Amino acid sequence: MCTLLMAQQSGRTLLVQSQDEADHKSTGCVACHGQTDSPSMHTTGTVRLGCTDCHGGKADVLPPAGAQKGSASYEQAKKQAHPQPRIADLWKSSANPVRPYAQWLKESKEYIQFVNPGDLRVADQTCGSSGCHAREVVAVRTSMMTHGAMLWEAALYNNGDYPYKDARFGESYSPDGLPQRVQTYPPPSQDLTRTKGVLPHLDPLGRWEVSEPGNILRVFERGGGPRAEIGNPNPEEDPGRPDDKLSDRGLGTELRTDPVFIGLQKTRLLDPILSLPGTNDHPGDYRGSGCTACHVIYANDRSPIHSGPYAAFGNQAHSAQIDPTIPHDERGHPIKHEFTRSIPTSQCIVCHIHPGTNMVASYLGYIWWDNETDGEHMYPPKQHNPSDDERYQSWLVNPESAAARGLWKDLSFLEKVGSPEFNQQLKHTQFADFHGHGWVFRAVYKRDRKGNLLDAMSHIVPPDDQDKFKKAVQLRDIHLDKGMHCEDCHFAQDNHGNGNLYGETRNAVEVDCVDCHGTISKKATLRTSAAAAPPGGTDMSLLRTPWGTRRFYWQDAKLYQRSMVEKDRAPWEVVQVVDTITPGNPHYSEKSRVAKTLLKDGQTWGGAPADESTLAHANSRMTCYTCHSSWTTSCFGCHLPMVANKKLPMLHNEGLTTRNYTAYNFEVLRDDIYMLGIDGTVTKHRVAPTRSTCAVVVSSQNANRDWIYYMQQTISAEGFSGFGFSPYYPHTVRATETKTCTDCHVSRDGDNNAWMAQILMQGTNLVNFMGRYVYVAEGSKGYDAVTVAEHDDPPAVFGSDLHKLVYSGDYAKLQKHHGELEEADHHAGNVQDVQLRGEYLYAALGKGGFRIYDVANIDNKDFSEKMTTAPVSPLGQRFYVKTKNATAVGSPSTLAVDPLRTRVPANEEQPIALMYGFLYVTDLEEGLVVIGDPNLKSKSPGVLTLLDGNPANNFLKRATTFNPNGILNGARRITIAGTYAYILCNRGLVVVNIENPLAPKVESEIGAPELVDPEGVAIQFRYAFVVDKQGLKVLDVTSLAHPRVVPGATVPLEDARNIYVARTYAYVAGGKQGLLIIDVERPEHPRIEQAFNAEGEINDTRDVKLSMTAASAFAYLADGKNGLRIVQLFAPNDTPNYLGFSPKPTPKLIATYHTKGPALAVSKGIDRDRAVDESGNQLAVFNRRGSRPFNHQEAERLYLKNGQLYTVTNDPPGPAK
Repeated sequence: MCTLLMAQQSGRTLLVQSQDEADHKSTGCVACHGQTDSPSMHTTGTVRLGCTDCHGGKADVLPPAGAQKGSASYEQAKKQAHPQPRIADLWKSSANPVRPYAQWLKESKEYIQFVNPGDLRVADQTCGSSGCHAREVVAVRTSMMTHGAMLWEAALYNNGDYPYKDARFGESYSPDGLPQRVQTYPPPSQDLTRTKGVLPHLDPLGRWEVSEPGNILRVFERGGGPRAEIGNPNPEEDPGRPDDKLSDRGLGTELRTDPVFIGLQKTRLLDPILSLPGTNDHPGDYRGSGCTACHVIYANDRSPIHSGPYAAFGNQAHSAQIDPTIPHDERGHPIKHEFTRSIPTSQCIVCHIHPGTNMVASYLGYIWWDNETDGEHMYPPKQHNPSDDERYQSWLVNPESAAARGLWKDLSFLEKVGSPEFNQQLKHTQFADFHGHGWVFRAVYKRDRKGNLLDAMSHIVPPDDQDKFKKAVQLRDIHLDKGMHCEDCHFAQDNHGNGNLYGETRNAVEVDCVDCHGTISKKATLRTSAAAAPPGGTDMSLLRTPWGTRRFYWQDAKLYQRSMVEKDRAPWEVVQVVDTITPGNPHYSEKSRVAKTLLKDGQTWGGAPADESTLAHANSRMTCYTCHSSWTTSCFGCHLPMVANKKLPMLHNEGLTTRNYTAYNFEVLRDDIYMLGIDGTVTKHRVAPTRSTCAVVVSSQNANRDWIYYMQQTISAEGFSGFGFSPYYPHTVRATETKTCTDCHVSRDGDNNAWMAQILMQGTNLVNFMGRYVYVAEGSKGYDAVTVAEHDDPPAVFGSDLHKLVYSGDYAKLQKHHGELEEADHHAGNVQDVQLRGEYLYAALGKGGFRIYDVANIDNKDFSEKMTTAPVSPLGQRFYVKTKNATAVGSPSTLAVDPLRTRVPANEEQPIALMYGFLYVTDLEEGLVVIGDPNLKSKSPGVLTLLDGNPANNFLKRATTFNPNGILNGARRITIAGTYAYILCNRGLVVVNIENPLAPKVESEIGAPELVDPEGVAIQFRYAFVVDKQGLKVLDVTSLAHPRVVPGATVPLEDARNIYVARTYAYVAGGKQGLLIIDVERPEHPRIEQAFNAEGEINDTRDVKLSMTAASAFAYLADGKNGLRIVQLFAPNDTPNYLGFSPKPTPKLIATYHTKGPALAVSKGIDRDRAVDESGNQLAVFNRRGSRPFNHQEAERLYLKNGQLYTVTNDPPGPAK
């Protein structure tokens, strides 16, 4: 490793050389190239540079007189004049090479200077020398644009691979192309790191060969013998039970290493960043490296909104240079041979595109395509099963596996996607014209919560309107609509850095909203004030456009700004906040005045108080964009399958080609969700929008093609679920489409309960992950793991619309079998209830008590018995607890959490509630049985033996039994919400406090006549929904400990067995009535939306669970004697409003598996949108140090005042005071 030193080249300055001297350094060059667009690359004409000042080479070599281009003498002269490459195969022409990655680093720096003098390996000799741009060159080497630490930091911490939340790894290379440490000089104090996010240093990403797994799944556990050789199997290995351990030694040996470290090296995520050029293979991927990456423009996008004046040059990086040696029909060339400070957004998005839900795409009003919407135009009409070579070639350009089955892997097809001609064919969306990473992006439009398209006046645009996309509002950021490109808000320091290292993007930003828009008490100061602002802030009034005019100026008490990109664009007014609350001002808005001046009492508003702390929405406690963002991106899940028998090169460091490759397959992408939380320490712990960012499930296939683990969750370094969330700036600011009062507070109309559950990050049960296997309890016949989806990505559910699109051949075969599924793995037993979590299935076995089944090898073809009670003899493992008559299992969360992981104070994490270390079982006779080691001082208290990686201590214990005075006799159902267990029993509903799992206590109960033999209960924010012999009944659970029946809130039902609530609908397993869908948008006024029984086929429904795949939602029904039913609830072609927060279901039966016994219960899927429980206990990791969900007290402030329910409308609470 080298250490980056801040140095400036000495030598004679070029600033004072004469034009004759500069021309002499270009003599031979212009003999072939002629007079280029801007000979010095500087359009001002005041800079005197010769070609070799920047490019090197020999300017005194001239082609022989009369030599024709391509002739032997011409080529010989060119070879003498130009530096020669080490890697000749990389340079096919004068265009940027396609996907050079680490090969670029192996090339000599002399040749790199020749092809790109702005590359960071040589920029100190070119751009930074002679007193030109030395400060910028030094700063950019420590910029996030160069080291990209945030992604590696989040991936490693979130998946438990590195114990520190502040970044420790980043990308930087020496002039010789070697990975190097980069550091802040002088080193920051601990306080500066904590409060400003300045990091002392970043190291190159460590070698994966010596890493240790952060999540010790079964195959990583101790044990195992010597590795078998290919073609020479171990004769002592048991048939049907191979030795699947990854090493016969300790952690960090052989293959007992961490998959994340190798994935970061090889899978294209953020790559490439400034040290390397773009991949130059797709529209949206064309750029140079280093300084050139931004300041030399390539044609990437034909949209004038995104590209400004550069849109006319297309999206294929064709040259428009006057240089006769540069072909105009070859991709990979800049538009002109010139630098510019007019940098369009289309240039920024080349890098700022990962994840596909990141901020520049949302700024433009786009989000990743979901692999299903309008898919009939994106997949071949006949199912395409890619060969290994096709997969390899596809992965080289796009890390997503679905592309290999689609048409968009073909560049000629992809370049058409997003064109007006292509978009005209589409029914449900419009695609973007940029395709970085080979990805496809769909437009986001204004919709109501039911999914109806809306125009600018909020009128519904019918889905069959031929001009609907012209009428509907695309939710671009209002700054973009004004004509602002990224650099109109992010100035020189944001783009170059300030010499400090940062690990989070917003820590490195110096501008805040108030710097330009002011506050309710004063107009803008035009001084930057965000985290990275210098002392006193940058004076924006001094900033100039490339044409010498002021970027900001005041006129008639109004602030105006000029464009940095479009010289002739009229200046736009920068609206001042104080004007919006001033009656009589042209910008006055009563809604703005109410929102910004409302006091904490919820009634008083009108003027700016002297004491900001009295405000309900003070800027010191709440970001502007909490209300002013129109939408947020949500990426609910990525499947990362690592395959051992795929050799691909590393994209960083030495660029070695090795085995093991991890594809990157996103699962559910939505724009209908809005969530709030507390921002990080550097960003002052203010309320901010949050989003789901990386709900990762991982798989691994070994060299024998065995899936040694499949679609498993990860756990973060300090024990929270690896399903990560982030507070962030969405870059979706709008004026009209902003948040209203009822978006964050309880509506007086009582119609936003589901929305509030989402806002508070408690989850809504719709976007859950079910996976390929659905576990079904079958009473005396045991249970089945039913295969319900394709193995490849996209993982289409059998019989679904997506299945028909992508796997048309397989779909046709299923239809020939009348939709009947045939593949499942079975295990015997008397199984009454099941719940999958990680590699284990929790089961209530009636008189057999409670048992955990090991299902780690469910997808491993070499195991004859894929689900076991123990992988060893009963003497070595006891995964059961005897009870008298176990009826149901209560897992405190479907997310994997570990309360006892090591804590590092510097990470600023909250504790994990102890109750998440135990399991809860109901028993007809014993009441509540708490499972787990009660000795909290043991190495693995509770059930943490399942997570500690030690196979020698897998012995479950009963922690306690709770049934005071028989109050829980007949306990048959348990639902956990926050720190409370809602238990259904003979007495009705009993609420048990399990905050201390070793000492439960009864809080309250509701029995007859309010509840008569209740069968199921589901909880969503302030309401519980119970089904009993009389039907559906609603309870007010504003106080979880003391629910109360809502008078009149009932729906009579004949045969209700269980209930599942997802957003604004309750799905009732209606026995002989089938699936009953009840509208609970207004929980106190429920009504039947529809009853669905597939024309009488579904007639014994006992249980129902929901999940989403791609753009579609599914219900999995335990249909008693009929087995498992799969019902598609909505999909693009069935439900035009499918992109809404809660579209109306259009159910259809798509597949059935006939179980061996009556299907009694279905395991619930993983909650992908649940970051916190109803009591304020954090469950999922947050990606910014110090950030978190609301705690219970903070959440209550949104809907309680003085202990009473606080409701709002979107009108003022009264006259201004």
